[in-house]
Amino acid sequence: MNRLKAALPALTLTLLALMGAAVVLSTGPLAIPAADLLAALIGRGAPEAELVLTLRAPRLLAALTCGAALAGAGAGFQILFRNPLAAPDLLGVSSGAGLGAAVALLLGAGTVLVQSAAFAGGLAIGGLAMGCAALTRSGDGRLALILCGVVAGALASAGLGLVVIVAEPYSQLPAITYWLLGSFTRATLAEALFALGPICLGGAILLWLGFRLDVLSLGDEQARSLGLSARALRVTALAAAALMTSAAVALAGIVGWIGLLAPHAARLIVGDRAGQLIPASMAIGALFALIIDRMATAFGPAEIPVGLLSAAIGAPAFLFLFVAASRRS
Repeated sequence: MNRLKAALPALTLTLLALMGAAVVLSTGPLAIPAADLLAALIGRGAPEAELVLTLRAPRLLAALTCGAALAGAGAGFQILFRNPLAAPDLLGVSSGAGLGAAVALLLGAGTVLVQSAAFAGGLAIGGLAMGCAALTRSGDGRLALILCGVVAGALASAGLGLVVIVAEPYSQLPAITYWLLGSFTRATLAEALFALGPICLGGAILLWLGFRLDVLSLGDEQARSLGLSARALRVTALAAAALMTSAAVALAGIVGWIGLLAPHAARLIVGDRAGQLIPASMAIGALFALIIDRMATAFGPAEIPVGLLSAAIGAPAFLFLFVAASRRS
């Protein structure tokens, strides 16, 4: 009973995200009743419903998975580093994924190769940051990781700037810029399902770690006193968060603020315990991604990149949540 009561807020938030997905799927320029969409799922719907499902489902799934992944990774980073400003790009993962995608676009690669290059670039930069931190003898492993992440991210950003400079300005540069600004538009169902695998794996690892992350957030000495390996726990959690971030960026480009904003909103609802904070953050992140994706097409025929909207909405929302949290404490 106590476990069910503790999980109720996260379950409620997840249900709200799913309800939001149903609303987005059934409304728009061509409104289709939910019953017709359900019938289309089993191949018995009207042609209009099947068409809407074919066009909207991949984009919807991409928004849900990316929002949940970035928010879950952000919550994991904030718990590990005991820093409310920690975000999914703390290890330079987003910059590395952007560099990988930009290089692939520069070479004229197709969508699958672009996403694969982004995924590999994100993991490579995240691995570089963790590898360099492991070579140090710093007493505070968190500080070493942050510094190495900043350096690795700076290297990736420098490489990305070089790619932008050498890109052909009329064909390659617009494609690179549009991808870096973030969008769920071009995602296909196969690509969204492909990204769902590593995102679910990373999320499952963070949830499985659960109370171990709470112990680790108290300090390495506290973890060792309970027989836990602080270094192994930290590397496992960081690898899981980096995996989720890389998959999300590979699917939709760089979409900021979700990983910073959603954990703060979830913390006001469920508190700081990892077992509740991470799933609640993922649900809020998915819902926020749905909202900004719907807003991206609400201001005219030209779609606004979701990366711009997430920053425009996320920055003031974060300030509001930050002030609200400080007043509560």
